[in-house]
Amino acid sequence: MPETVLDQIVVALRENAGQYYPERGELQNLRVVGHTPKNDHFIYDFCADFADGSERLAIKIYRNNKCGGQGKALARQESANLEYAYQAMLKKKQTGVPRPLGDHSEFGAVVTEKISGLPLQSIIMKAALLPGFADNGSIALVARRSGEWLRAFHKSTSDMPEPFDGTALISNLEKLCQSCLEEGLDEHSVHVILTGAKNVLSRTKKSLPSSAVLADFTPLNVVVTENGVGFNDFVRMKRRGNSFEDVAQFLASVEALEKYPFCNRLITSQIQENFLDSYGITQSESAILRVLKMKALLGMFAQGRTVKESAMRKKVMWANVMKKFIHQAAQRSLAPVAAA
Repeated sequence: MPETVLDQIVVALRENAGQYYPERGELQNLRVVGHTPKNDHFIYDFCADFADGSERLAIKIYRNNKCGGQGKALARQESANLEYAYQAMLKKKQTGVPRPLGDHSEFGAVVTEKISGLPLQSIIMKAALLPGFADNGSIALVARRSGEWLRAFHKSTSDMPEPFDGTALISNLEKLCQSCLEEGLDEHSVHVILTGAKNVLSRTKKSLPSSAVLADFTPLNVVVTENGVGFNDFVRMKRRGNSFEDVAQFLASVEALEKYPFCNRLITSQIQENFLDSYGITQSESAILRVLKMKALLGMFAQGRTVKESAMRKKVMWANVMKKFIHQAAQRSLAPVAAA
């Protein structure tokens, strides 16, 4: 009699894994080959051995006590989003979304095929730490592939363009700036951000592209494979929203890596430029992206770094680094617009 949630899922997979891989023959063994603990879930890496080859699976189990008792609800939400994304990409003959292997949300779990590869952020860090690595073309290639994949995802899930609400965006920026002021951001940076944003938005067209929005498309969550890229985390996905939110989130996450002294502007600029070029951003669209990127950066700063009370020194150090970084980002992205 299985005792743990993982045991119960394994029992279910032993019974039905074969139906997903009929070409592999009979399932002979199902074994765990690793696991990764996260804040609110565990990810177990499994290998399914069949008579004719093996397949890698990923079992994500939410830690109910770490997500407010909402483990099953989160699993249902992610399972539904994943199925939607997988089917949408399948219709367009696109890859990079893991195939769901049954509905295990009653166990507070999501089971999929495993997309094997390296997180994009690991490749960026390698380029930052190893002299010359960023010059061999690999960084530009993975950045372009990331942009191409995101564009394909947005096209596969596209909807009617959304009316653009510049007033609401300015209001959100003002609230974020106020939160950042309380965390120590200087008033000059806030002035540059808000003035520049208002100038940009006064010239922005009335509608923007709409699609499913992943809401967490960052270098840490983008998996670089042998043939392209993939994405695994769909719990925060929205079925419809401003497509540029994903683009801005990615750009902000790349730019935020500059807060590390070994990750310089040459690397992050190369990634952002190649990503935008492959995604297909026009000159007029790049202006609104500067504002949306700044919004994402301010959100990171306002959210703060979550640490234990005994580690408050780390939180203060992080805030000081972010203050300097936000100041530089504001000057770079919005100051020329503000002065125009």
